[in-house]
Amino acid sequence: MGLEQAAPGEDESTAESHELCAVLKSHGFSLNSTLIEMLGEHYSHRTERRGCGYTQASRHLAVLVNRARDAGQDTAGQLFPSWARAEQRLQHVLFELSAELQREESRVMAALITDLVLPAAACPGVQELPPFAGEIKVGTCPLAEKYFLEISDGFVRRKGRINVLVSDAGEPLLIEKLNLGDNHSCISVAEVILNGVRLPPGCLFAVERGEGLEIMSNNKLPGSVIPVRRCSGFRFLRLTTLAISPQNRRRAFTTHFQSQIDAGLFAPGETTIEQLRRIAEDQL
Repeated sequence: MGLEQAAPGEDESTAESHELCAVLKSHGFSLNSTLIEMLGEHYSHRTERRGCGYTQASRHLAVLVNRARDAGQDTAGQLFPSWARAEQRLQHVLFELSAELQREESRVMAALITDLVLPAAACPGVQELPPFAGEIKVGTCPLAEKYFLEISDGFVRRKGRINVLVSDAGEPLLIEKLNLGDNHSCISVAEVILNGVRLPPGCLFAVERGEGLEIMSNNKLPGSVIPVRRCSGFRFLRLTTLAISPQNRRRAFTTHFQSQIDAGLFAPGETTIEQLRRIAEDQL
């Protein structure tokens, strides 16, 4: 079942209604107009194919996350059009931003924006994923979580397979699904870094990899264990609803979350990323 679109003038939120936009504006750094509209849940960013505004805001940032961090790119200027000649003050605001935000979904989005402006250094215990420069054909519609929700309960549909992609230390990082909707679609079960941006558990990725990379078979569910270092590369697609705790999911994802309820997906309001992490650990 598709999303119900709001008509112009119906349930339109202002930009200031989203906590992240309001706090940044109070410091004199407004986000670009597209992100303001998306985070404000403007009706034009709530569609059947693309989900709610918060979902689309993560897609908007994904374009910047996937881009190689070459010298001379004005990422800050793309995010904050009026930031010129205030670099030091912007850095200070971003360093302190998380402490000013009360809502979980605001802090998650703020962390992505901060790392885009101030790329994260290597973090002990956090794996860096190899980036993939080209496009990978993996869908990102609002119901892409469908099979991952089922996997969280230990259920893999007939002919389906899951690969557990592990770190250099052998810890599970992502679950890749095969023969379940789009192939090579992954969800992260641990924090990872891509192009200097820390990405939380519950992110949707596409993976490009060759065949014959299996190191060993899963313990219980059909599929294999594969080191991420053996993969050609990854692309960040968007946040999934599992990136936000169940108690805050409806508020963060609005119509996207409701579409999962309406479509009868398995436990979209109760499933946690910890359940998926346990499923991944059980395969090792």
